[in-house]
Amino acid sequence: MTNLVTIAGIPVDADDPCALYAALAAAKAKRLAGEAVEESELQSPVMRQRVKVASSSIADIDKELVRLQAACQAKMTGCRPSRRWPLRY
Repeated sequence: MTNLVTIAGIPVDADDPCALYAALAAAKAKRLAGEAVEESELQSPVMRQRVKVASSSIADIDKELVRLQAACQAKMTGCRPSRRWPLRY
């Protein structure tokens, strides 16, 4: 079963890091434009939960975007992201 998460009005599968990345990037763009994402909804076969958010930290969104981008890259290519600094021999 899929866990649907609503981010910025877009229902997204919580198990798909690429879809979560796209939806969170859209939410960040709205936040930067001055719009506040007000409501989020989590739904699973067992529960349904709505969370209202007044504001979010851009730094927290950036951290989550980096994590989701790495997970998406690992899912698509099968490889983890490159290191921050290249190895020198």
